[in-house]
Amino acid sequence: MNSQIRALRSAIAITLFSTAAYVNTAAAESGDYVYKQSFMPRETVEIDLSTTALFVTDPQNDFLSEKSPAWGLVGPTVTKHQVVQKEKKLKALAKKIGIPVFYSTHMYRPKDFKDWKSLNGIDKIMFENKMFLVGTFVHDYHPELKPDSNTVVMNPHKGLSNFWSGDAVIQLRQYGIETIILYGMSANMCIESHARDAIENGFDLIIVADATAAAGDAAYEAALTNFEFLAHEVVTTEQIIKRLKSAEK
Repeated sequence: MNSQIRALRSAIAITLFSTAAYVNTAAAESGDYVYKQSFMPRETVEIDLSTTALFVTDPQNDFLSEKSPAWGLVGPTVTKHQVVQKEKKLKALAKKIGIPVFYSTHMYRPKDFKDWKSLNGIDKIMFENKMFLVGTFVHDYHPELKPDSNTVVMNPHKGLSNFWSGDAVIQLRQYGIETIILYGMSANMCIESHARDAIENGFDLIIVADATAAAGDAAYEAALTNFEFLAHEVVTTEQIIKRLKSAEK
């Protein structure tokens, strides 16, 4: 009996593996996001343009400019994933089809650098490099991603999530948003923190996995693992552009 059970389990495992491999291959060929964890359920969020928004974290020079002190950490993956180009493309499409773009920016003041008492790992890195210092080049928007008439600029966040230290919830609720398409910087920090808080606040969440980057490939890959657990759906830029255009029609 035990041998029969083991044989059945092996057959099931082989079938699941074969199915996952087929799904992954088909997804890759279509330009869709390929899930890293074959056991994760797949969902396709129905997009209603009247209740959908793009949500962009930290579209600022400190993460996206070669002149930033942080460029040595994040620059290689920002460049590899073409984050700025993808953010520009998504922002332009949002304006064309009439859905808002929400900006969640990071900001510190000189007094924060001077007086904060308890710093975790990422705080120490940011404080040592005086990242996101208000009124400076690094705090400013990337020149190709400045807000326009279609951009809702939320209060800045000092922690990793605007849902805690900004006004994300009230802004999204006031604009009638139910579905958030999330991307920006950085993958395993602000994106992941915003993702957790978005679902805790009852929003449907789509994460654009290739329109973000991190301080190295290991950090980025770690984020993808959690994206698959947290989001209702994980997509590529190409995939969400097609979906948004289809929803417009």
